[in-house]
Amino acid sequence: MKKNSIIVGLIGIVLICIITTGCIFYNVLDSKEFKSHFEDLGYSISSEEDTEYNSTSHYIAKKDDVSYSIEYFEFKDEIEAKKAYQSFKNNLVNYITSTSNNKITTGAVFTKLVAVSEKEYIVISRVKNTLIFINGTNDVSEDIDSLLEDIRY
Repeated sequence: MKKNSIIVGLIGIVLICIITTGCIFYNVLDSKEFKSHFEDLGYSISSEEDTEYNSTSHYIAKKDDVSYSIEYFEFKDEIEAKKAYQSFKNNLVNYITSTSNNKITTGAVFTKLVAVSEKEYIVISRVKNTLIFINGTNDVSEDIDSLLEDIRY
């Protein structure tokens, strides 16, 4: 009986560790998967050189019938992704007012900022060593949220 309690306790500890580190809920979308996923949705993908954030991959997904583009960055490690996230966040201060409805969500392997101003809807979402940036308008906020939900960002 005591042996079974120990086994159940160990399984519980392992499950808690997995859940709190995000291993189950967040799969990193690598650059090939990003490109393939958005091409399948009808977006055109361009590869851009990134000199500002020092990413290893930088893609921009655009579609003629949507008013926003999706920027994807992949970094050599999580530290570089966190630096880029902070830089993006700092740049938002210039045009998002203090009365905007900002929402920040954080976890063990992710950070997400949704900044809402009078007209703009901006999302910066970092998962592990990747980052997605979308600058749209409030009228397409549900589309942006749905798109990010599909790729678990």
